[in-house]
Amino acid sequence: MMKKILIIEDDKHLNKGLSISLEDEYEVLSSYTLSDSKKYIDTVDLILLDMNLPDGDGLEVIKYTRKYSSIPIIVLSAIDLEPYIISAIELGADDYLTKPFSLGILRAKLKRIFENSKDNKLAMFAADPFNFNFQENIFMVNNKTIELTPTESKILYYLIKNRLKLLTKEMLFDLVWGINDDFIDQNTLSVNISRIRSKLRPYEPIETVFGVGYKWKF
Repeated sequence: MMKKILIIEDDKHLNKGLSISLEDEYEVLSSYTLSDSKKYIDTVDLILLDMNLPDGDGLEVIKYTRKYSSIPIIVLSAIDLEPYIISAIELGADDYLTKPFSLGILRAKLKRIFENSKDNKLAMFAADPFNFNFQENIFMVNNKTIELTPTESKILYYLIKNRLKLLTKEMLFDLVWGINDDFIDQNTLSVNISRIRSKLRPYEPIETVFGVGYKWKF
């Protein structure tokens, strides 16, 4: 079955061009406004999102989507301001391409995202005192629910999926953000790790290998 992609882009020529370019590999739906896009979000496998929409900001689409779904979101935007890119990623965008972008690079990113979502995806992790359901975004420590941001849950996911293995900072940047880490403040990863640790206390399952990366010890 073909993966289904939603293109949210108010430029009708660009929207149509992307649809034609991708429809040989994917089932493509098109939307031109924030309000119209909401009726499609729970029916697709991935969103390609413009940030300047006639009835709102693309950040609102990310917020809305992350309330209900963890489907991948790739931002396609002419906005190249670092704080804005970081905001999109922190809210839950999986990748960010600035316009004009290479169609070949976009295709490669789509391929990688869908390959990473195949059957080897970790759904749950249970090891006393932790019980994490990554599909439902339910995280419990000692039977008490903790709240994680989309970025925190991604970091936790990849640490646990590769548990007992050292993940370098570069590997985590690539897995979690999927973009050139020049766009991300180098403190972003350590700040998110620190937040995760505070929510898992008094337990310390994340080991730091100073100057290199992190490892889930359980």
